[in-house]
Amino acid sequence: MRKSIVLLLAGLFAGHALALNGAISVKLEAQNNSGQNGIARLTPEGDTTRVEIEIPNMPAGVSQPAHVHLGRCGKLNKAPKWRLEDVKDGRSLTVVPVPLDVILKDKSAINVHKSAAEMQRYVSCGNIAGAIQR
Repeated sequence: MRKSIVLLLAGLFAGHALALNGAISVKLEAQNNSGQNGIARLTPEGDTTRVEIEIPNMPAGVSQPAHVHLGRCGKLNKAPKWRLEDVKDGRSLTVVPVPLDVILKDKSAINVHKSAAEMQRYVSCGNIAGAIQR
């Protein structure tokens, strides 16, 4: 019985370690009738975070700016917190110079703009959420 309890506790702690070290997925929802749904994955890499965006149904040959903003998709702070690489041909990859737990401390969202000329028009947005394990 005692051995079973120890194994159960070890399994629980192992699960927390996986949650702490694993990636966070963010569902990107189309905005302004863009039809541009996608996903972003935030993966911890020590003192940095890898942010990968995939929007399979975006227009070909278009470059769309992307950022992490404070706030939620319904009410974003207009000033970007972190700039991400533009989404081109449906993909973007950026290494943000902060750990994932720093990003998770604030309410924030990933936002994709229609173009550099139309920054005020959002085509996709997703709220970043995840539990910080201590």
